[in-house]
Amino acid sequence: MDINTAIMLAVFTILGVLSWFVQGVEGVINGLKSSLGTLNNVWALLLLALGVAGFLRVLIPQEVVSNYLGPASGIKGYLIAWGVGAVTPGAPFTIYPIAASLLDAGSGIGQIMTMVLSASIGVALTRVPYELAFLGWRFSLLRFLSAFVVPLLGGLIAGYLSKFFQFG
Repeated sequence: MDINTAIMLAVFTILGVLSWFVQGVEGVINGLKSSLGTLNNVWALLLLALGVAGFLRVLIPQEVVSNYLGPASGIKGYLIAWGVGAVTPGAPFTIYPIAASLLDAGSGIGQIMTMVLSASIGVALTRVPYELAFLGWRFSLLRFLSAFVVPLLGGLIAGYLSKFFQFG
């Protein structure tokens, strides 16, 4: 068992025990039902994302990934990562398997951080229709303009820190 799985197992166990103390067996059952409801809504998207990540590993040679998204790709790599994140649907369920696949293939940490931030809190173009429908065009425009540079800045900072802390 790797450390990430061990941490999630510990958190799961602690929260399950807390639910049992606070609400008894019914609290535990309700928590598990809620989890299964979420899984029911995202399982297909998650399986497709894992498939995309697997196909990326097979289809894109490591030297291509390193050239376009590697640590030495410079601003070009950051802009490509920003664009990929902006158009990736279904974040966070899709972006993390793809990011892991690209990191394994030689992408730079800063570039992948840019992609993840772009899909999650940055541009996230795939969410614009929902945003327009619920919050209106003014809000959407303000969010877009205010978050436009966040992925690039976050990625640049992560790239610098990864060198500083000798990570990756």
